[in-house]
Amino acid sequence: MGKTMTKYSCTLSIGGDIYFATLIAENEQQAKEMAMAATNKHEAGTGGRTRSWSVRVLQADVEGPAQVLASGTREA
Repeated sequence: MGKTMTKYSCTLSIGGDIYFATLIAENEQQAKEMAMAATNKHEAGTGGRTRSWSVRVLQADVEGPAQVLASGTREA
């Protein structure tokens, strides 16, 4: 049985692009770090800084482990 965590939606706007990630993490800071890492993996160097990401709770008390469920980019 996994650890109880939170499901988050993270977004970052840079220029004309919006980067997003839906993930399960222990807290907001971990969510920001995971979103930044996922974005940098696909779009080298575009993940910004962790403090630049907006984070919203989608669902509390979900089963872990911490993981990125989806990530990507869209034009603003």
